[in-house]
Amino acid sequence: MNSPGDLNDHPRISALIEHLRVVDAGMRDLPIYNHTVAIESIGFRLFNDVELLGVVLTPWFMNLMILPITPVAMNMAEIGKTVSVELPIGPRKFVVGGDEAVGLYKAHSLHSPVLSFTLPGQARAEAQRQLALLMTSATAEPAATDAPDAGGLDRRALLFRRRIT
Repeated sequence: MNSPGDLNDHPRISALIEHLRVVDAGMRDLPIYNHTVAIESIGFRLFNDVELLGVVLTPWFMNLMILPITPVAMNMAEIGKTVSVELPIGPRKFVVGGDEAVGLYKAHSLHSPVLSFTLPGQARAEAQRQLALLMTSATAEPAATDAPDAGGLDRRALLFRRRIT
């Protein structure tokens, strides 16, 4: 079930996933193919008001992907270029890719290949974890807990033997 704001069913994402399912047939016999991982889109959301951002998982890669909401026609001069994208956690390098069916997109590799994921659901959980990390501000304060006060000490104070004032 999709959560509010989840755009995994957006036509642009569906076109990308359908394209990867076609590519999948030619990948199955390669040694980088992991039969326990399914092709799926994870956590897609609106990004910069004009793009969709989320994780695409396949049996051979896990990429953070950015697709323009309005398709951008293929331009072979752009394919393979590296671009920097500012994410909440900070800048990350993406490679421009594309094809005639999907148009241009940007991809940032999270895992390639995905052979280390041996249990069903393990790769999906890692994709969700990576997406949450990348979409968290580098300056975000840790969430407050309901833990009892440790005598006026926090973790830093414990390490450096200082009391909170």
